[in-house]
Amino acid sequence: MLKVNISKTWNTSVLVITIALLLSLSGYVLFDPIKSANILANLYGSVAKKFELSFLYIGFLILIFLITLALSPFGKFKIVLPNKSVYSFISWSSMLFATGMGAALLYWATIEWIYYYNDPLDNLNSYNKLLLARSYPLFHWTFTGWAIYCLPAVAFGLALYLRPNAPLTFSGILISKNSSILSRALSRALDVFFIGAILSGAGVGLGLSFPLISSVFANIFNVEKSFTLDLIALFVCLIIFGTSVFLGLDNGIKRLSNFNVFLLLIFLILIFLLGPTQYIINNTIDSVVYLSQNYLSWSLNSGTKYSLDWTVFYWAWYLALAPAIGTFIINISNNKTIRQIILGTILIGSLGCFLNITIMTNLSTYLYESNLLNSPEILKEGLMKPEILIIESIVLLPYGEYFLMLFGVILIIFLCTTYDSASYILASASMNKSKYEPSRFLRVIFAITLVVQPGLIMFMGGTESFKWILVIFSIPLLIVNLFLILSIFKNAYSIRKT
Repeated sequence: MLKVNISKTWNTSVLVITIALLLSLSGYVLFDPIKSANILANLYGSVAKKFELSFLYIGFLILIFLITLALSPFGKFKIVLPNKSVYSFISWSSMLFATGMGAALLYWATIEWIYYYNDPLDNLNSYNKLLLARSYPLFHWTFTGWAIYCLPAVAFGLALYLRPNAPLTFSGILISKNSSILSRALSRALDVFFIGAILSGAGVGLGLSFPLISSVFANIFNVEKSFTLDLIALFVCLIIFGTSVFLGLDNGIKRLSNFNVFLLLIFLILIFLLGPTQYIINNTIDSVVYLSQNYLSWSLNSGTKYSLDWTVFYWAWYLALAPAIGTFIINISNNKTIRQIILGTILIGSLGCFLNITIMTNLSTYLYESNLLNSPEILKEGLMKPEILIIESIVLLPYGEYFLMLFGVILIIFLCTTYDSASYILASASMNKSKYEPSRFLRVIFAITLVVQPGLIMFMGGTESFKWILVIFSIPLLIVNLFLILSIFKNAYSIRKT
């Protein structure tokens, strides 16, 4: 029989919750993928309406709170974490961005504008309709989303400064050690929210980006997209990020992130120079002005079609992914001040998304306005799948086939860095104390599980279910984030007293 020796450094409670959630979520989705997706979509639709204002207001509150904290005198406080590496600004920025966005950004940067353009707000002429469509993706992918990612990082950093041995979970920083039944119940509930968000996020990430990766493979090698090709692409991704997470933060994830951000910058600069350069510049300026004029109203006004259908979903998505990304951010932020962590996360993350969206969106709108590729009509009539439309937009560039090869490499590595961090965080959360480096055995096991489990669900057609599970997990996380803000106040006050 296979025997696994349980290390005394492992948090068996977290391990049990992880395994139980994997089995229960997968079992529910795979039992009837179509029915489960419909039930969960209806559930999300009803709760989204009830909690729309909560999502909008809490998201904006987090942004304002963190900026205020960063600019306050307390922003100079430096987080020093024992046994954690100190990274250069370049490496820190690369890991931060690669983990926070991943392949999802590459997917939506080219085509999100089309959905707004095809479903415009009332009383807009053709120019303003296109301007709005270009600007709204910038709203969804910049400041507020990155602030939501950053809040758990700040909360973890202050808590670990005061209690260096606290486990890297919500229960580890929000619940004092107490043997009472209520305390244990709250701890288990927080761990379920923490781990469930990570697992469902893995399922959504793979389901969204993997069809695009497989389609890129099919185009480059001029073969038909098939189940066998999907398996090959899945295996390639597993080898890359399994190796990376085995090597750890310094030798694996850091190098992979640095390399990928370098490739991405080359990709975007070449598109900017070889593509419609003046068109991109002019429309980027217009989009920034329009965004700045409407940021406050888009953040706080409820009841619009974009607010309910898009903004609430995005904020829910960020909230659900924030436990993993925030935990990863603090793992790589040793010896940085609160101000550096907050402003670095919000500004670097937003700048990376800004460059991707303005260049890729304006490339797509240029092709549309030049009558080279009528993306709105193609998507509206269902003439192409979204991932094929993305590929077609890239291959229309000069040297398009080479651009597509580079795009494919970036896409694969982005997916791998996202899964690297998720595996690393699950392994870190499975340690009794934050000072323990997560074991290689746990890192690799979680790496394999995070690909095989959602991969199976994807092939069985259950990706939509995991998308709704992900955002449903965000509902209780609204309350958790308010407690994180309170914990930051409490811990900041305790630190100032010492």
